[in-house]
Amino acid sequence: MLLMGMKPRLLSRPKLAEGGMAASGRRKARADVANRVHYETIDRRLRIASDGTTCKHPRYFGGGELSLGLPRVRLLQIGDLHLPTAARTERTVDQKDRTFSVELRNVISRQPIKTVFKRIYRMCEDKNVDGILLMGDMTDFGKLDGYKAGLAYVANALQLGGTRRNASTFCGIVPGNHDIDRALAKKPSMLAKFKPLNAALDAAGFGRMPVESSLVSHVGPQDAQCAVVLMNSCWGCGAVEYIPAEFRDSVGPAIEAAIASGDPKVLSAYYDRQFDTPAFSDASISHLVEITDTLPREQQLVVVAHHNLLPQRLTRLAPYTELVNSGAVRASLMEARRPILYLHGHIHTDPIEVLSVPGGDVLVCISAPAAEAGFNVIEVVFTRSGNPLVGHILPWRFDQSGVLREGARLTVPLIGKRRRSLDDGLAKVYAYLLSVRQCYWSDLLHNCGPHFQTEADSQLQESIELLMADQSITVENYDARPDSWIMEARI
Repeated sequence: MLLMGMKPRLLSRPKLAEGGMAASGRRKARADVANRVHYETIDRRLRIASDGTTCKHPRYFGGGELSLGLPRVRLLQIGDLHLPTAARTERTVDQKDRTFSVELRNVISRQPIKTVFKRIYRMCEDKNVDGILLMGDMTDFGKLDGYKAGLAYVANALQLGGTRRNASTFCGIVPGNHDIDRALAKKPSMLAKFKPLNAALDAAGFGRMPVESSLVSHVGPQDAQCAVVLMNSCWGCGAVEYIPAEFRDSVGPAIEAAIASGDPKVLSAYYDRQFDTPAFSDASISHLVEITDTLPREQQLVVVAHHNLLPQRLTRLAPYTELVNSGAVRASLMEARRPILYLHGHIHTDPIEVLSVPGGDVLVCISAPAAEAGFNVIEVVFTRSGNPLVGHILPWRFDQSGVLREGARLTVPLIGKRRRSLDDGLAKVYAYLLSVRQCYWSDLLHNCGPHFQTEADSQLQESIELLMADQSITVENYDARPDSWIMEARI
């Protein structure tokens, strides 16, 4: 039926009780929407663009009454890969019996890192991803062959780079402290430790990582773009000259002996307690400030680096592992007079922290878990005129039964001071939702559409996105088309 261009039949919509939705009506509505979403999912996969090619953005339904609405950019944030250690992680099963059949165990359980990358690959295949961002630490102990193996795993698992199937999908990679070869870090040139990494990226068909200055890429369609800025936070990682002179002579030889031994346990113990001094270069910070000052405000700025700007929440007892000039970068971003997303890895936990100075715009710091624990989807929604509106952070994590699932959505406003132009209509929409508590999109459009002089559908969607970001309302079936939404107001 779908292949012949016919629309699937949808169940009739239940009526709302006066002042809200009756319990039985809500249950029937959810069943109706589940049926509708099922057919829409199939329709997205089969739909072909007018020029005969597969649509680049299947989450847009072509405009008009079938449009999902506002333009958006989807970025996938993948944390520290740490191969080969991640490949040896225990499967998602509590295996007490070590004599249990390996073949049967492999059928009934999963290896976490493979499960994560299979899910990401399916998203790439659905053409539902504009860019993939890797937070560094592709390997464990700074060995070049380990780094190349990590790149090969990503390239083959996701078909990225070179002439592979998803080569057109943007992929940005930053250096991590575990990627640094300590022997190269001892050389007089501060650049020596990064050259083999960029050579490996070139050979694998990926774009280069940032070294001396930041790298800027524009990701997304013409009417909605993110400026992704890749930064190098690993300037001091492994550099011998950064060990304080008071104990350099005694500590230096011990470090050399640990590295030279090649014992994995010794290497792990050293790397877990590294004598690193991670830092951004002054030139890269100056370049970042220049970017924030000159970038069109229609583009959402997304900064990517390996290290966290804020100290991790759990007290970290390790020397020299925090960014020494994180405060300078944090201040530069918070004073940029524009909302900014800062993506990082390194700490293997996944806090999301929203910072601001009085009168300033937000700086949203988003940490990715280790890759074997899941990943984040960052979705930036733009206004009909092409300005950043809100950001949705969707965490994909393993549940207690070992199944990788999408977690609760976190929404943050990105419109900054520009939201004032929406306030009158926004207040009326919120007042209506408070009065009815729950309603369908069609009811909202009928009752609140007249508050907007033009493009009522798009302006209503902008209002709903902002109310979600303020946690004033919830929207059921948000991932479906707006005509499937059920809005519920909060007081």
